[in-house]
Amino acid sequence: MPAAEKEAVTLEPWMAWIGLSTLLVVVSVAVFSVWDRAHLSDLETVNAPTAVGDAHYVRIPAGAAGPIGLKFQGRQIDMISETKFLDAKLIHVAEDDSGVYSLYQPEDQTQGFPKDRYFMKVKPDDYIEVKQE
Repeated sequence: MPAAEKEAVTLEPWMAWIGLSTLLVVVSVAVFSVWDRAHLSDLETVNAPTAVGDAHYVRIPAGAAGPIGLKFQGRQIDMISETKFLDAKLIHVAEDDSGVYSLYQPEDQTQGFPKDRYFMKVKPDDYIEVKQE
C-alpha cells in the first residue's frame, strides 16, 4: 500500500457554471460602466427652459417706454413697462434676432396674458415687458 496517496481535486460541473456566470456578470457590469462613462454627456443633459441662470441682461431704455434697440422676427421690440417676476415662473419661448437675449412668457398662461407680449431680463427677478412694434 502506498504510504501517501494524493487526493485528486475535482471540480464539479455546477461549480464551473457558477464561476463562469459570476465572471460574465462582472465583465458585463464593467463593459456597461465604460459605455455609460463614454456617453455621460448624452445621457445627463439638463433642459432648463426657465429664466433661472440667464445672465444676458437687457438695458432699460432712457425713457419709461419705447424701443430698446433689438429686433424680434425682423420687427423692433418696444418696452411697455418694468415688472418683477420670479425667474422660475417665466418660460423661455424665443430669442431676439441677434440670438443673445431671451424672450420669456409666464409659465401659467391662464391669466389671459397676450401672446404678443414677452418679458426680457434686466437683472435677477427684474424684467421689462416688451412687444413688437
